[in-house]
Amino acid sequence: MTSPASSPNPSRWPWPLLLLALCAALAVGLAGWHYFTATDAVLPLQAVAQLTPVPTTVAEVAVGLARLPVQANGYLVTQTYDVAGPFLRPEAALGLVALLGVALAYFLAAVSPLGRLYFVAAMALVIFLLMSLNADLLGVFVVGKQYVLLLSLALLVGPAYYFHAFRPEVRFTTRLGTFAALVAGLGLLLFLRNPNPADYTALHLSAYFTTAGAVAFALLVLWVAFENVHGLLWLNTQADTPAGRYGLWPFLLASGLYLGALLLYYLNQSQLLVLPGLYLDPYLLLLPAVAVAWLGQRRRAATLPEGVPPGAAATLLLVLTLLAAATLGYALATANDPLLQAGRDFTALALLCVGGAFLLYILLNFGPLLRQKKAVYRVVFQPRRFPFYAMYALGLVAVVGVSLRNNFFVLDQVQAGAFNNLGDLARLESELTPEDMSRALLAERYYAESDVLDQHNHKASLGRAALYRFRLQRQNEINILRRALERRPSPRISLRLAALYNEPKDFFDRLAVLQEGLQASPANAALNADLAQLYSRSTLADSVAHYRARAAAADPANPVLAANELAYRIRQQDWTGAADLVTATRAADPENVAFQANALLLAQLTGRPAPAPTPLPDTTRSLDDARFARLYHDALGRAARHDTTLLPLLPALTANPANTPFLDHLTLLRAFTQHYGGRPVAAQQALLPLASGSGIGAAYYQQLQGLWLLDQGLPAPAAGRLQEARENGAATALPLAYALALSGEPDSARQVAAGAPAGAAARLLLTALQPELRTTYTQVPDSVKTQYLVLRGDELPASALLPAAASVTAPALQTTALLAQLPRALNAGQLEAVGETLTRVAPPVGAAGASAWNVLRGELYVRGRQWPQLRELVQKGVFTGFDAYQRLYFRAVLAEVAKQPTEAGRLYARLVQQAPFAENGLVAAASFHARRQDFPTAYNVLLRGVEYNPESVPLLKAYVLAAVPVGLMEYAQAPLYRLGTLLSAADYGTFRKEYDAALAARKDSWN
Repeated sequence: MTSPASSPNPSRWPWPLLLLALCAALAVGLAGWHYFTATDAVLPLQAVAQLTPVPTTVAEVAVGLARLPVQANGYLVTQTYDVAGPFLRPEAALGLVALLGVALAYFLAAVSPLGRLYFVAAMALVIFLLMSLNADLLGVFVVGKQYVLLLSLALLVGPAYYFHAFRPEVRFTTRLGTFAALVAGLGLLLFLRNPNPADYTALHLSAYFTTAGAVAFALLVLWVAFENVHGLLWLNTQADTPAGRYGLWPFLLASGLYLGALLLYYLNQSQLLVLPGLYLDPYLLLLPAVAVAWLGQRRRAATLPEGVPPGAAATLLLVLTLLAAATLGYALATANDPLLQAGRDFTALALLCVGGAFLLYILLNFGPLLRQKKAVYRVVFQPRRFPFYAMYALGLVAVVGVSLRNNFFVLDQVQAGAFNNLGDLARLESELTPEDMSRALLAERYYAESDVLDQHNHKASLGRAALYRFRLQRQNEINILRRALERRPSPRISLRLAALYNEPKDFFDRLAVLQEGLQASPANAALNADLAQLYSRSTLADSVAHYRARAAAADPANPVLAANELAYRIRQQDWTGAADLVTATRAADPENVAFQANALLLAQLTGRPAPAPTPLPDTTRSLDDARFARLYHDALGRAARHDTTLLPLLPALTANPANTPFLDHLTLLRAFTQHYGGRPVAAQQALLPLASGSGIGAAYYQQLQGLWLLDQGLPAPAAGRLQEARENGAATALPLAYALALSGEPDSARQVAAGAPAGAAARLLLTALQPELRTTYTQVPDSVKTQYLVLRGDELPASALLPAAASVTAPALQTTALLAQLPRALNAGQLEAVGETLTRVAPPVGAAGASAWNVLRGELYVRGRQWPQLRELVQKGVFTGFDAYQRLYFRAVLAEVAKQPTEAGRLYARLVQQAPFAENGLVAAASFHARRQDFPTAYNVLLRGVEYNPESVPLLKAYVLAAVPVGLMEYAQAPLYRLGTLLSAADYGTFRKEYDAALAARKDSWN
């Protein structure tokens, strides 16, 4: 009969035993890993962002001296904690199944040469294991038939019996290879032949292995239950000389402390505070017991019954260690607290009872030798009075007696843990088939059965809470979490329960939950941070500071605290303190997204530059609230700086289905970037779907459209959009009044302005709209005179346009007045006066603020046909913002003059497509095409202009006339009627004669 270790000498490590030891060490290591990390994996703590709207001014629309704010909501980001999950751990289940296969192969190889009685007992355990796995439920062959069980018995028990009965001399490596191949083949059959995913198969096997795993764990605990006392005996008597040994009383003291701690643990309801913040965990006592058992095998060989060789015992010890560690590791990985508590309670009880019996065994057999300081550890398994098996029997009787007194509650806990695992399995089925509610109901039933056996255990409670959350049963989830906290405090459950109280009316409920959680875990950073954030909604500033300081003391590098602190200072308008915090925190935590979002908001509110460049968004990732807020504030800031870097990225973010909650805001950002990036027409088109409606939401976008039209110099269309926004509930009185005044409707503007909020801009507007200013404007202050000229300067005679502006004495105000009056003077034909004024007051063409003046220069050169000067202006002049389209117009005119019709047509086409608001350019483009007898193109050019700016008199005139050559006179009737309302009677009569002449000419051409 051979075995992997012919003697238990640990210095000899045949490779099969070494491999098994490595697997057992791996299982122990994984269990230790899960001991420290499982909570974060099953119930991960996550920061949840809340966005609070904060009105901010992104830009301004200048109307004379008035600055009309273009506002958008910024979002103040605060964060609280929530707990996700509980998540299933299929990867841990796969690891458990793999380790189970290794253990099964080694177990079969080790027990086949045992004596008949022990072999039969071992086969009974194998059969119990195979039956408990319920592998036939996986549907490998036929559901309901036990073909897999029969095949497993034939493949595993049959060869084991063959080796036991007929070939006991076969080498261990041969037996191990045979069983390894059979177990591997059976595993491949289970995983590859059944119709379920591998995750489901692993969870199924691990769930049904729960009871068998608990038995393996109990066998290991009983095997090594006295080994810690044995180890203490070795420490007391292992010295080479009697002088170095401690003797009886030190041994009794050490053993008494050890057993007393276990007794206190049991009497104190499974809880013992060893040091401040450090509690006794019996699992940690199991590790040295296993180590001592392995190291003491040679001496313990004397206690082995006949028919169990020492080598087989060593293998079985490693197999049980492997199974117990794998079982414990999976329970830790899934946070299955009934199983974990059952393991702790049983371990403590077994170590106490069997360890106490072993202490009695030592005293009865070797007490005199201990007094003499003999090396008792060498003969400890050679008793003279009290047999070793009697010691074990006494310890087992004590374990059974105490368990009986407790109604074998540990068995209920094991069964509750098994129901929890079955609940996880059913929950996975419900996730794989979400349309089948029966699986979710079955999972809830399993969790409920677990709850009955181990009342309000956290695993079952959290599983049921997850099901309630999926079905949006908020009150049921609250109830089950409250009952779980009654069983035992848990910071994670407290945080999850507090997160459910997320309505303003739930303030005191949330407060109570967090305070109760802090009573049990006063140093928990997340609970302190949430309580500080909750108090920030009140006026109790000292409470905010107190709990925030406690959270910082518990976790100084917590990014949530920094983001919430900055948000709190912004809310309190502590701009200096907020700026200092940004400076201090940016370098310490450059990856804090929520903090960056608040820092960008602070820069926008204070008008200061952003403290550091913001990274561009990753379009492959979906947005969450914090990343969205950072992108939103960054995009608004870039738009205000005319930076279009984000423009190609925004469509990709919009196309991501996961970003649907932010779709409107992403569209708004695209519109902002387009408008302030020089593409106002595209911006208007982007806003059109959002502005199509009649609610307050649509009103904001309509107001934005109106302000941007006003920014483009189109007051009449702007007035229409602003009036629509006003009817839908937006506060647009002031910008609407300005738009009406610029559209030549001062009376309507005055009525609207009377309802605007009081302020300097409203007072200046009302003063400038007074009717008597037509005659008394020379007597009013320069500010009123300037605003009057901006709004109503066209009321003056042509000869007074420029002198009125020149009469403003303040240089800055005079500039504003001249820029308002010079275009009117140009339209009045005062080219010489305009030229003189530009020569006298306009800055050089390359100066920073010369763009508006250069537009006037260019128009003057076009009308005066001064082509060299226009060419030099185009080459050297500064054109910024929307004025860049005027430069495009001037280039097209120069190409036309240079007899380059192709280039001129290309430039005009760009102008028509990108700037239909540039009425002078569109009229010139239509004239260009008309001169080339391309009347349809000329008509389409003007049609686009009229659609965009339906109140433009030059465009309407040109459109009506362009409709004649293409025979679309019926489409010209409405614009012709509109001209009748916009022009004076004399001007309309003159134009009507021109139109009739065009009709007559067309009629003559057909005749």
